Amino acid sequence: MALTLRKALECIDKGIAKARELGFSVAIAVVDEAGHLVACHRMDEAFWVTPEIARAKANASAAFRATTQELEERFTKRPLFAGNVAGLNDYQFVFGKGAVPIVEDGRIVGAVGVSGAVPAENDHTIADAAAGHPAIPKSH
Repeated sequence: MALTLRKALECIDKGIAKARELGFSVAIAVVDEAGHLVACHRMDEAFWVTPEIARAKANASAAFRATTQELEERFTKRPLFAGNVAGLNDYQFVFGKGAVPIVEDGRIVGAVGVSGAVPAENDHTIADAAAGHPAIPKSH
């Protein structure tokens, strides 16, 4: 099943509600499983750069089929690898906290990324709420 615009907008709505509850203005980006942007919203007062960061977090989550919280922990031990991947010319990846895969019927169909809720643990909390607190299938 492909990620639909309707599902992406539902994720954004959930994320905005959580951000407001926590008192943050953020950007929320939703990508499909291949990292193609489906939807992105930037709340009033969020910094202009937050949509790009949110999308790069979502790209990393979709590509590695994991939360960026997990990736941040994993790549802390492999900084050379993380730096090389983040520097790939045709892709934008941010491995910091703030993105969670979107799971439908036990399959990862995309990811939601959040930026602007410092410290980044808040980005993760918002992204997790936006994605619906998914059980992430293990792919390897």
